Amino acid sequence: MKLKNILFLPLLFSFVFSVAAQENRKGGGFDIDAFIKKKSEYLKKELNLTDAEAKAFIPLEAEFSKKKFEVNRDARKETRELKKKQNKTDADYKRIVQLDLQSERKESELQIEYFRKFATVLPAEKLEKYRSADIKYKEEALKRHQEKKYQLREKLD
Repeated sequence: MKLKNILFLPLLFSFVFSVAAQENRKGGGFDIDAFIKKKSEYLKKELNLTDAEAKAFIPLEAEFSKKKFEVNRDARKETRELKKKQNKTDADYKRIVQLDLQSERKESELQIEYFRKFATVLPAEKLEKYRSADIKYKEEALKRHQEKKYQLREKLD
């Protein structure tokens, strides 16, 4: 996997869940458990998981996804607050950058921890396929969200 894709993954994940969290606040009905369930079905198919692999891997992957969501929660919250602030200071921007870097570091640590766990239940080939499938699923989820947002705008216009 290319380095830019590895660096892009945390940003994409954070954005997808940030958007989803915003939808939830606005009554858009985002449900992280439903998102994870759909992702699990997608991963079972994409990785061609056996029943035994799915039984061991899917709960770990769901746990990993939820923990990544939690890790980024503070950065998302403060970023939203900064966007609302009228007179942003240099200190405000520095704080957001620091929070983002901290959440990326924590997310990387989680990724290392969980990929070690994944390696105990999946062969290396499927583990590598998971990395690509995870990115692809998030990109598709973002695309679906953008299409939904566009359709909603058209209805309101």
